[in-house]
Amino acid sequence: MKQFEKILIANRGEIAVRIIRAAQKSGIRSVAVYAVDDTDSLHVSMADEAVLLSGKTLSETYLDQDKIIEIALTTGAEAIHPGYGFLSENAGFAQKVADAGLVFIGPTPENIRLMGEKNRALDYVRTLGIPVLKSFKGTTEEILKYIPEMEFPVMVKASGGGGGKGMVICQSAEELVPALEKAERQAISYFGNRELFVEKYLPHARHIEVQLMADHYGNVLHFFERECSVQRRFQKIIEEAPSPSVDEELRLELTSAAIKIARSMNYRNAGTIEFLLDETGQFYFLEMNTRIQVEHPATEMITNTDLVSLQLLVASGNTLPIKQEDIQILGHAIEVRLCAEDAENNFNPSAGKLSLWNIPEIEHLRIETFVKEGSLISPNYDSLLAKMIVWSETRTTAICQLQYVLSQTGISGVHTNLSFLSELLQSEIIQENKIYTRYVDENLDLINSRIQEKRQQLNKHKLVIAYLIFHFQQNKNPGNSVWNQIGFWRMMPLVVVYVDDEKYECHISFNPDRQIFRINQEEYNTKVVLVNENLLELQINHELESFYCQEDEKQTKIISGGFAFALRSNLLRNQVLSMRKNELEQKIFQNLICADLFGKVLKLNTSEGDVVHAGQILLTLESMKTEIHVLCPVDARVKKIFVKEGNAVVEKQLLVELEEAQLAVSLHNMEL
Repeated sequence: MKQFEKILIANRGEIAVRIIRAAQKSGIRSVAVYAVDDTDSLHVSMADEAVLLSGKTLSETYLDQDKIIEIALTTGAEAIHPGYGFLSENAGFAQKVADAGLVFIGPTPENIRLMGEKNRALDYVRTLGIPVLKSFKGTTEEILKYIPEMEFPVMVKASGGGGGKGMVICQSAEELVPALEKAERQAISYFGNRELFVEKYLPHARHIEVQLMADHYGNVLHFFERECSVQRRFQKIIEEAPSPSVDEELRLELTSAAIKIARSMNYRNAGTIEFLLDETGQFYFLEMNTRIQVEHPATEMITNTDLVSLQLLVASGNTLPIKQEDIQILGHAIEVRLCAEDAENNFNPSAGKLSLWNIPEIEHLRIETFVKEGSLISPNYDSLLAKMIVWSETRTTAICQLQYVLSQTGISGVHTNLSFLSELLQSEIIQENKIYTRYVDENLDLINSRIQEKRQQLNKHKLVIAYLIFHFQQNKNPGNSVWNQIGFWRMMPLVVVYVDDEKYECHISFNPDRQIFRINQEEYNTKVVLVNENLLELQINHELESFYCQEDEKQTKIISGGFAFALRSNLLRNQVLSMRKNELEQKIFQNLICADLFGKVLKLNTSEGDVVHAGQILLTLESMKTEIHVLCPVDARVKKIFVKEGNAVVEKQLLVELEEAQLAVSLHNMEL
């Protein structure tokens, strides 16, 4: 059996780690490439060799094709694995790799070209007799001629695009012109290709995809299907395998269609055929992804296969070592994408240092990530932190186990969508498999209100107990305490603690093995079970409770049930000072506008001296491929702007200084 001796991974993040692990499993040496802001990424330390990509922008680092190929040649790598995203579906790069005498671990350039341009792909699949939604292609002007033939609603898409970019839903002919213009602007910006296509939109469609693997000798295997219908803004959030929406008859039709497409085009290596499934059970070809996908672990877990190792095997010239009958569905797997984004604040991306990263260990849990506690999350890439995948014998138990993992996970330092994922998994719409691709977008306010309701219902009294035990019974930071000895339990039987600025009074009685806490007249019998750095396990009224506790210079953050709370009291000097400072700040005009995330200034929307109003856009930042508008909090005048377009900014950096509009007018009159 042939095998590479060394490969280069032209990617970053969790997929780079995944490829390195597959290479290690096969005894293949790996070369990682990395930008300077990825220095502490796991893929850098795990690889046999790691080479720094000089430059600051994506085009100078991970997208610099010639630089990556040169590194592969210099380090003696025989092949390049592109992962997903970046250069993975770039036919020109695949050709350059081959021209340099290296192996591209993926499909041929011809395969990529055929399926990478959506109009061409649809035309090709239509010739095979596989159902395709009615569509129209061309520029904005050309498509408008077909309005009489269209059935609304329709979806406007960028022909050369993907990842939800350049996609607009259009409900009527009146909406079509602005929809096309918006899609065309995005298509030019993201893909450099203004061609669009418009297809019939299925408002309650499901998204089903079939995983394929093909060798160089005409052998094509399918690994059954995945359900990817839980999406937000056309981006997948939760994936599962097999699909609970597919019966054996439909499964045979989908997998047969997928294999027919791959065989007809002499496809090779990993690929995925994506379908839309309407409410009647009719399926339509959507697109083909000519690469390994983010959600491949769910398929691996139900088929007991290693798709990345198979990629390496067939790319080195071997035939597939298994046959179709060897691949069977066993149990159910469900995967969620844990992202660095503030789900409570319009999913704004979040960057910074991971001060806490703790995921519980349970049987059949798989974590795919590139971070660890202390990692710095850069604003320059997408927001994916980790994939959390659970396998179980049934769908119901898989969901329950994943819910448990999410509820017991402790992450701090950046915002995540942890509570959002938890709420989705617990929802009736997923539990009973009533999901469709637009459900999240159409019900976002309802989902967020349920999350807030769940947060409010959490027993804050238990947070107060955890706070007091974390700081004082365990003798945390005694120098910062008003009392240096644990004897304060007897000296101060009444303690006031604030949870998110809500006041709680706690009376404490103490005996050698457990404490009685009486909080706002409710009594709790408490015993410490475990203290492990930030993890605190308590038995409260005979129920085991887990808390993650962290102290910074202003407050104590406690994470419970997937939610983070800020606690303060008059027991710690720094928190007393912080509370006094906050009270003073609330009484003065809020004149300093600071960045609440890491990113880059895309556009300044105002100038020094301008009078601005509450809600007006002051400037626009870009972080993790997302545009964020910084709004003016009050009516004011712009006194000073501290940044320029193109500047990189860090969290809490001063952006704009305002002054009260009345004061500004008075000063102006005095000058006159």
